[in-house]
Amino acid sequence: MHENTRVLGTPPAEPRDALRHFRDIRLACETDPYDVHCDLAAGAAGFVLLDSRRRTDHDRCHIPGARSFAHQEMTDAALAALPKDTVYVTYGWGPGCNAGTRAAARLAEHGFRVKEMIGGLEYWQRAGYETACAPSPAPAQ
Repeated sequence: MHENTRVLGTPPAEPRDALRHFRDIRLACETDPYDVHCDLAAGAAGFVLLDSRRRTDHDRCHIPGARSFAHQEMTDAALAALPKDTVYVTYGWGPGCNAGTRAAARLAEHGFRVKEMIGGLEYWQRAGYETACAPSPAPAQ
């Protein structure tokens, strides 16, 4: 009956399959700026926030407390130096940037527990949360 619609052309998943997908897969692998902000504000321990963009981008602006670890720098040797008993939360610039995804995949490939903060720095800033940003240079007079 709905074969001609874009939304229902592919039937929705059975509820048990949707629950497994959303709760057991997506929420196990993703978090968002709100949850990260709440945990950081409450002083919650248990995860390390990794800015997965290039170090120059991190130096320009990042989430306070985030460590710079660009996905391009995640060599076997660099990853071997990280503690395995920590959960890592990665982020990139925003939805149009896959740095956080690449970093999360690399960490998982090496046996680390990891989540990606969806929305990245862009959605962190849109929410009005504090950032550590270098001042912009003054315009030439």
